[in-house]
Amino acid sequence: MKLDHRRQTLRPRYAFVTSQFAVAEKETIVVRLEHDGLAGYGEVVCSPLYNQTLEGAEAALDAMPALLGDDPFAIETIVRRLIEHHDAHRDAIAAVDSALYDWVGKRLGVPVWRLLGLDRPRVRTTFTIGIAEPEEIRVKVREALAAGYDALKIKVGGKHDHDTLGHIREHFDGPLILDANQGWTPEEAPARIEALTPYRPALIEQPLRKEDWRHMAELRRLGVAPIFADESCERPADVVRLHGFVDGINIKFNKCGGIREALRMVALARGLGMQIMLGCFVSSSLAIAPALAIATLADYVDLDGALLLADDPFTGIHHDASLLEASTAPGLGVGPRSAEAS
Repeated sequence: MKLDHRRQTLRPRYAFVTSQFAVAEKETIVVRLEHDGLAGYGEVVCSPLYNQTLEGAEAALDAMPALLGDDPFAIETIVRRLIEHHDAHRDAIAAVDSALYDWVGKRLGVPVWRLLGLDRPRVRTTFTIGIAEPEEIRVKVREALAAGYDALKIKVGGKHDHDTLGHIREHFDGPLILDANQGWTPEEAPARIEALTPYRPALIEQPLRKEDWRHMAELRRLGVAPIFADESCERPADVVRLHGFVDGINIKFNKCGGIREALRMVALARGLGMQIMLGCFVSSSLAIAPALAIATLADYVDLDGALLLADDPFTGIHHDASLLEASTAPGLGVGPRSAEAS
């Protein structure tokens, strides 16, 4: 198998701000896996939250061809081998995992979701609004509601939280997910969360630093909203560790390593009675497609990373406001909008 990669630059319509970082422009890596005259694609989405860098991912990708073998159908064996040798680069592994599934689906003439034995994904995603000044928040909320989004995810932990949430609840009565992105300490979090009660959050995501995960059990007992782990939950083993401390987990492919590992996390969470969210970072539709393929397994879907872009270089996912629908085309069902993106 031949593995190539190149960088692409993505630009959100607005700077995307959380309590931890801001994104005005983002580079990701497009991976192309070729075998027997057919190509499969994936996207590396790095995050500093997990010590992931473009340079580190590229170095890992350059070393991976020697580990791929000559059978793209052997996805389980290949991914296990990649994790053994490149465990710190699960963002790169996720892209290769995606490219393998894309290749196999194309070779068999079926979409990846059907290959996995799942129904065609037709799910509602939340639309994320980052931290900003009040006037910009008002513009973003007005645009999101005018576009028909019926579930919102709001980044909290900034100085204008109550102004933001009060304005949103004046105009929006639907599901509201609040994401603190590790913004609070165990000492301040209870009061912060209790103060959110009037806004009726559907859930509160990662209120504490990832190393403070044990304290999230105390926040569950407040009864304000279910508590979900994001940064504290990266891989399958974390699901077991977090059982009893949180109500649910946020699975992101660049954290866990792609479809194979995500399915393990889903199985563990369900077995332990935990809820599941599928999440993403700012990315193109190429990175959203493999997560969307398994979205029917989740309780909450937060796959709006490509919807936040000024221009998405990949196409194939149909969306109508909050509704995302996977393609019926073979493989991941996405492709470049232009020759330059291929």
